[in-house]
Amino acid sequence: MYANHYRCYNDEMTIHAHASTTMSNEKNPRKDPHMPLSIRPAAISDAAAVARIYNQAVARTTATFDTELKTEDDRRLWLTRRAKEHPAIVATVDVGVAGWGAFLPWSDRCAYRSTVEMSVYVDEQHHRGGVGAALSRELLRLAPEVGIHSILARVCSENTASLAMAERLGFREVGTMHEVGRKFDRWLDVVVLELLVQGD
Repeated sequence: MYANHYRCYNDEMTIHAHASTTMSNEKNPRKDPHMPLSIRPAAISDAAAVARIYNQAVARTTATFDTELKTEDDRRLWLTRRAKEHPAIVATVDVGVAGWGAFLPWSDRCAYRSTVEMSVYVDEQHHRGGVGAALSRELLRLAPEVGIHSILARVCSENTASLAMAERLGFREVGTMHEVGRKFDRWLDVVVLELLVQGD
């Protein structure tokens, strides 16, 4: 799965962000603080929801530089092939899956084994409701348990909400890659951030 990092639509070459800021402000059910939110390991049965949420970002945002929609079968295979170091989790509310997150391999070279890229996507109906932050915090909690030392994030520079949340979580900006992606007929910059896991 991870051998070819340079296919145009391979997940490991998309730009992963915590949430998109390009959606319209629709009614947000998670703005009700009393709505229960649970986080658990992703199951194969979550494949359809994972695909649906990811495809929202593919079709309408720069939260990912992917341009190819994913199918339920594709995400089922993706979930089946998760390594111990690369857990996938979902956040659920009463109405179903509200978001998902995962660690992805930074490189297939063995010396990078303890370095991952963090990816979190939230259903557009649940933006600004704390789902992305909750998923991110759970992944950070899991990091030392699965042997992760360095966590990287690549965020499109126009996704200011994602960048602000990464800073609140303790990520430090490493630098900016200029005009490395093109989507929606415009060139896009990518900010690279890092976080070193404490107590690993």
